Amino acid sequence: MFPAPSIVYEPLPYDFECEENASKWKGLLVAALRKVQYQVHPNLVSNEVALEYVESQILRLLGMLCATQPHSVQDVEERVGRTFPHPIDKWAISDAQIAIERGKKKSDLVIPLDKFHTLLQKEVFGYKTDFQVSLYIVAVLEYISADILKLAGNYVKNIRHKEITCQDVKVAMCADKVLMDMFYQDEDVPLSIEEEPIARTSLTYEEVVKDLIHEEKQYVRELNMIRKVFREPFINHLPKNKNLDVLDVCVSDVFDFTVTLLGSLEDTIEMTEENHSPVLGSCFEELAEAAEFDVYERYTEEIFRPQWKETLLSLLQEPAALTTLQTAGQGFSLAVKYVFPKLLLGPIYHCFQYFDYIKLLMKLTPTVEDRESLEQADGLLRPLQVNLDRMCSGTLAKRKPGELSLRPHGRVSRQVALQKMNELQKTIDNWEGKDIGQCCSEFILDGILGKVSSARRVTERYVFLFDGLVILCKQNNRRTSEIGRAHV
Repeated sequence: MFPAPSIVYEPLPYDFECEENASKWKGLLVAALRKVQYQVHPNLVSNEVALEYVESQILRLLGMLCATQPHSVQDVEERVGRTFPHPIDKWAISDAQIAIERGKKKSDLVIPLDKFHTLLQKEVFGYKTDFQVSLYIVAVLEYISADILKLAGNYVKNIRHKEITCQDVKVAMCADKVLMDMFYQDEDVPLSIEEEPIARTSLTYEEVVKDLIHEEKQYVRELNMIRKVFREPFINHLPKNKNLDVLDVCVSDVFDFTVTLLGSLEDTIEMTEENHSPVLGSCFEELAEAAEFDVYERYTEEIFRPQWKETLLSLLQEPAALTTLQTAGQGFSLAVKYVFPKLLLGPIYHCFQYFDYIKLLMKLTPTVEDRESLEQADGLLRPLQVNLDRMCSGTLAKRKPGELSLRPHGRVSRQVALQKMNELQKTIDNWEGKDIGQCCSEFILDGILGKVSSARRVTERYVFLFDGLVILCKQNNRRTSEIGRAHV
């Protein structure tokens, strides 16, 4: 007789979201997060709901770090390196290593270490562990907290508000590819800059799905920005004006549709079994069958209606509207008159992007069922595409060769943007301080800028413009073998 095989039961991961466990952690980090927010944006405040949401995301991250039951600092560091996207893994590890070197007494961390350590041992691990393990984990979590709150604060400043809300945090996180990859990642596929070169031509189904979700969240943010920036100032001064609808057009309807589609996509991904590809075709098929995509046809008809532009110009001439334009800030009237109509073309570009995504997913999907749903959706949306092509003929910019969509100013992925910023930084001599990618997420443009001194002498500087930084450099003429070389 063979001896009975021994069965080893691995402990189940600690569930931070179940009611019994959640009550033990709820509110533990809120006071500390408020201090972190003050450190990164001392002139802003955060409401309680926003901090509670950040706390929930940090606890999700804690669950991910503790899923492998770490017993040493090395275990945690390996987990960070394996699951965090690049380069945030490098920065988080660097901060945590500094915290370990300083030790508990000299630590400047604001999360309550002792209480955190006790809860980790008693609730999460179920065994005693070295205090340095908890110190390392806290340092990583606090770094990510600061990153989230810094991005949220930057967004709030851009829309000229003073308080960070839960919605602001969500928008900021959705706009950052690295955070998206970290909180909504397939843990078996760690990402890095080296794994996604700019010249890459082949994509997998999973990568296209991830890009689609990121695009939709970014798109929700942009639609919300259009409504908040261009409509809300007028509502305060012209609450009963019938012409106010011209500032909304069908943007609210498009926004509602996008939220519905995004929710359907996220639900499908969440219900997908581990090691299986999500079946997104049904999401598009159901909405296409219900004629939900037709909101884009109504939207396009309204945008290109000649009376629309006339109504907008008429609204801007009203006395109360002039007051709004004056109080909203310098250049706002020009933005409403010229920038706003251009921004309203964005949803039309985005609709064309849906057609492209459906065709791309059809080619890459590994399942017959998903391909059939996507083919059905493609067929149902064909009349809409024909109508949009007809209405937009001669109006929208043509697609560039190799470009996936017609969306203007399309953003490259966060990983590719970081690689571009790292390459630019290497061309700047005497660079000091943090990496550009640590304080910026997007490179905008570069070129020569004229500088006028106090003596009215004109000199030239080479300028690099990022979303969070402007760098002025003198061109280094001594380096003739390297084009574009400059020094600070």
